[in-house]
Amino acid sequence: MDGRPLVNNELYDPLISKNFGRSSELKYRNKLLLLMAGIAGLREIELTLATIGLFVSPAGDFNEFVVLPESITRDGNERPILMAHDELKSSFETYINWLIESGINTTPNKHYLGLNPNAQLFVNDEYKGFTIQNRGERTSPHAMNKVLDQLIKNAGLWNCGVRRLSLVRTCVIESYRSGMSTTDISIVTGFSDDSISKILAMDYTAYSPIAEWFVNRKETKQKRLESFKKRRKFMLNLD
Repeated sequence: MDGRPLVNNELYDPLISKNFGRSSELKYRNKLLLLMAGIAGLREIELTLATIGLFVSPAGDFNEFVVLPESITRDGNERPILMAHDELKSSFETYINWLIESGINTTPNKHYLGLNPNAQLFVNDEYKGFTIQNRGERTSPHAMNKVLDQLIKNAGLWNCGVRRLSLVRTCVIESYRSGMSTTDISIVTGFSDDSISKILAMDYTAYSPIAEWFVNRKETKQKRLESFKKRRKFMLNLD
């Protein structure tokens, strides 16, 4: 199934591990991109347009609660996101330190850790902000799409049905498993209740032993019913 959620820790191994090689100067970016999509639920356009100032305060503190402005969100509505996950926070700090040490998007100003708060958070392979394409009234994050697709292919998951949509679907499932209500998940991801229900069904229907047992039980019951009907019809014909 294309776009299936990630399972069995696939987000970390192989997806992150295969894109975090020692030889890659962009490994810190790659890891944070995948975590921001798979844990925080940011879409491609949001990953492209999010600025440093959304996540770093003027005093240099990390913002664990961020409100994405309507100007960058996928559906044009502002949306709160949570950045409280330990691995996500650690990866963010490492990436920011890499930007500073590499002199990327830095300024002489001491505010925002010496970074330009208006600069895009993520840089492309040329260490510049990701570009966007305007297609009529729509804005397409084509450059970001290509990078995420390549990260998935690097991990050998493309032929296993994993796509960019798999990341945000994984965010929905993991948020639900951590105890978030479907209402809260709807608020932080922008998905409707119906979409969330369908995403959760992907997880339990496809990968849960309980669901598999229940489905098999229903199929067995149905087969028994059909068999009984055939036997009853046969017995009636004998009369």
